[in-house]
Amino acid sequence: MGIFSAIGNWFMGIIDKVKALISKLWGLAKPFLKEVLSRAAQMAWETLKDLLIEAAQYVATQGLPTDEAKQKAFKDYMILKAKDEVEQLKDSEFNMLREMAVAIVKKANEPA
Repeated sequence: MGIFSAIGNWFMGIIDKVKALISKLWGLAKPFLKEVLSRAAQMAWETLKDLLIEAAQYVATQGLPTDEAKQKAFKDYMILKAKDEVEQLKDSEFNMLREMAVAIVKKANEPA
């Protein structure tokens, strides 16, 4: 087994662990979301959770200086990728979905 193969296997193992953790965290968050979000927001989470997490990861790598800049970058990314779904949500619901995605990304990137 070459070094590149070993590095590839190691990297894929990390990706698999992150996916498993995201899935587990989603399972924990689902009952909470059903209680506090409208049906439209629940449907948005169901259909957009991967994109929400992708947007949170994107914003985390941008090195933005303020929370406001991070929130704007997140919303801009989501509107670019899923405009119709995002526009149907109330601001409070969108913010909650963003916070859930950010929390999942933070937890998934914590050292083991």
